[in-house]
Amino acid sequence: MTGTMNSRPRCLFINPPMRNGTIYMKEIGRCGRRSIGGELWPQTGLAYLAAVAREQGCAVELFDAMALGWRWEESLAQASRFAPNLIVILVTTPTFTNDAAYAQAIRKILPEAQIALVGTHVTALPNDSLLESQADFGILGEAEPVLAEMLMRWPDALERVSGLARRQGGKVIRNQGRLFVESLDDLPDPARDLLPFHRYSMAFTEGRPFTTVIPCRGCPYPCTFCRAGDVWGKKVRVRSPRRVVRELLEIQNRFGIRDVAFMTDSLLTNREWSMDLFREMISAEADIHWIANARADQVNPELLGLMKQAGCRLISFGIESGSQEILDSMKKHLTLEQCREGVRMARKAGIVTFAYFILGLPGETKDTIRETIQFARILRADYSNFHIATPFPGTEFYEQAKTNGWLISNRWEDYEEEGSAVVSYPDLSASDLVAAQKRAMLAFYLSPRYLIREILRIRGWGDLKAKCKAGWRMMKLMGDKELRIKKRGD
Repeated sequence: MTGTMNSRPRCLFINPPMRNGTIYMKEIGRCGRRSIGGELWPQTGLAYLAAVAREQGCAVELFDAMALGWRWEESLAQASRFAPNLIVILVTTPTFTNDAAYAQAIRKILPEAQIALVGTHVTALPNDSLLESQADFGILGEAEPVLAEMLMRWPDALERVSGLARRQGGKVIRNQGRLFVESLDDLPDPARDLLPFHRYSMAFTEGRPFTTVIPCRGCPYPCTFCRAGDVWGKKVRVRSPRRVVRELLEIQNRFGIRDVAFMTDSLLTNREWSMDLFREMISAEADIHWIANARADQVNPELLGLMKQAGCRLISFGIESGSQEILDSMKKHLTLEQCREGVRMARKAGIVTFAYFILGLPGETKDTIRETIQFARILRADYSNFHIATPFPGTEFYEQAKTNGWLISNRWEDYEEEGSAVVSYPDLSASDLVAAQKRAMLAFYLSPRYLIREILRIRGWGDLKAKCKAGWRMMKLMGDKELRIKKRGD
């Protein structure tokens, strides 16, 4: 027997607060990352799930407790007042221990409610995640179709829901099948009205609120450190340009937000679609400034010209390494020359560039780290970030690290690119990686060229405040990292 409209549950979607007050960039499909510049990122993934539940006729609430500044007690009290039947909790690897404890705490005050976990960590490790948290369900992979089927069948026949993991006592049963949304246009617009949207900001918006938009999903590239393909699939699926622009106009007109981050692993994988999207944005005269991720080998002058005209302010390139040998070993399918050319073309088009690097992937040495630091300097991206390689569950890197005995910590809170190192190699220790990250960040951001350029770019008091805040937090974090690795006794 399947569920009926009268049996639809009251659904609560929660981004739990951290007990220690740390702010994370938590998103469905992302690994979670400590905020360096005081950024608060919108939970658009949860808003999509809330919209799906609304579409199914459910009473819905969404608590982004982290953005609201709620402590555990306040968020638990708010949950109790709503009295949900189904609670969906967003979890990530570095926050999992906290999130699992939160699930157990909410169980005590709402013992009759069913609890489901969603996010990359439970997708990669459903058994461990459900047993440790004592949650009832794990919503695996692309969550919207799984949740939709779950609600349609509620409260019976949940064993038939594709992509759902179920805890029964001391064991976990994983239902057969994986669901993906064939047409992303079939998804409802995210329920942004349930988010505290004026609280979300980052340094690049000069203190103004921003939101995220998901224009496409899927990644065909096999990078060993990434689990995007596992969550979203290898096939790139796109929304119609008109539908994306309609959402942008609603964001502008209904919520008064004009700063957007396109949340996708690469906006430019389908070039023809990308150009149609930018032309549609230009035609609609949307007053939107936006940023996006892209591969350096996917840009060209024509495409960049359209992006600039359509309101693009910044492109983030995953460069990863200044060593071609390391790029090849991580299966990036990218060359250093393509990286140089991509950044050069973006800079010539008048678009700000952000280069991301990873220090400590398999094969890394002190020499290749020096190559990466030097390459970052000659690349001349406007901004750079150097992450410590973290083997997140669900990646090829994680399996390599387990097999070869490189892991030095089994504490999930240590699996944080911005906070610690959890791999150690025979000739490159975890403390070497922490020191290298600090050295790389300081070499880039304390260079006279960078400091002069940033001073000349300041566009007002809000911009100055945002950049000073980001700089202070980054320098503080750099100091904390060395302390944390020493406390772990590496």
